[in-house]
Amino acid sequence: MDIGILSFLKKSSRAELRIAAEAKARGHKVKMLKHNLCSLTFDGKGKIGFQYGKSKFKKPDLIIPRPNLHNSIHTRMAVIEQLELMGIPLLNSHSSILRAKSKLKTLQILSHYNIPVVKTMVLNGPGYIQEAVEFIGNFPIIIKTIFGSQGQGVAIVESDRSVKSTYGLLEKSVGGNNVLLLQEYIAEADGKDVRLFVVGGEVIAAMERVAKDGDFRSNVGQGGNAVEYKPTEEEVHLAIRAAKAMNLEIAGVDIIKTKHGPAIMEVNANPGFTALEPATGVNIAGAIIEYAERFVHEYVPTENI
Repeated sequence: MDIGILSFLKKSSRAELRIAAEAKARGHKVKMLKHNLCSLTFDGKGKIGFQYGKSKFKKPDLIIPRPNLHNSIHTRMAVIEQLELMGIPLLNSHSSILRAKSKLKTLQILSHYNIPVVKTMVLNGPGYIQEAVEFIGNFPIIIKTIFGSQGQGVAIVESDRSVKSTYGLLEKSVGGNNVLLLQEYIAEADGKDVRLFVVGGEVIAAMERVAKDGDFRSNVGQGGNAVEYKPTEEEVHLAIRAAKAMNLEIAGVDIIKTKHGPAIMEVNANPGFTALEPATGVNIAGAIIEYAERFVHEYVPTENI
């Protein structure tokens, strides 16, 4: 099988290289595709195409997109959609990635399917900050940008005095034209959350992430520690439901333990696993390729437009 791994980074990530290595080990041909070398073509007669660098693009049997995106998301995602419209199987699809990239859209979809999330209010501007604080309940509260991952675009505020200035700074950081989320701070979680890795509707590994001293973010990229974790049946069921609701073949589902039970914090369409593999001993990259082999045979192209 010819497999393409589509990267949006200048230098391939460790996760991308791990996937490539496992694919080659299973006898597949692998091509590392860089987003900035992709050109979309339209012949004016209704036929779309694709060019890679200065060469004609040869369709692979499957593409695994790794959309590490924080800006110009809709424009860059057009590359993934073009490949999908050309009938190439993707892990994950354009629409599922786009929905997962937006924390707002994720909240809407999960709530629609009665999947518990952290209490949140979304604001289009600073005019109703006080109402949002009252809705959330008590300080401290979390303020987040709609797009962002690995703990970026997230702040914690402790009082009325700081909430407006923090809101203004985050709003300015995204150009002043993006909505922001105000979210309940789960004190009882004690700086911990759980990442469950879902492949093809199954949880294949899980880890607990613990924030470093002095920080509230448990993301490993922000200095948090990761240890192997045995999820409860409820957490496994919740992660599978969340991935299914978001229509993701591969997902990193982040769950936080609240006094009301587990709740979803985030569903990641581009989950890293370089901390998860050593923490659990599970060959995540191998599991992705193994699932990809089955996925290709069962793939039915869908129309996005």
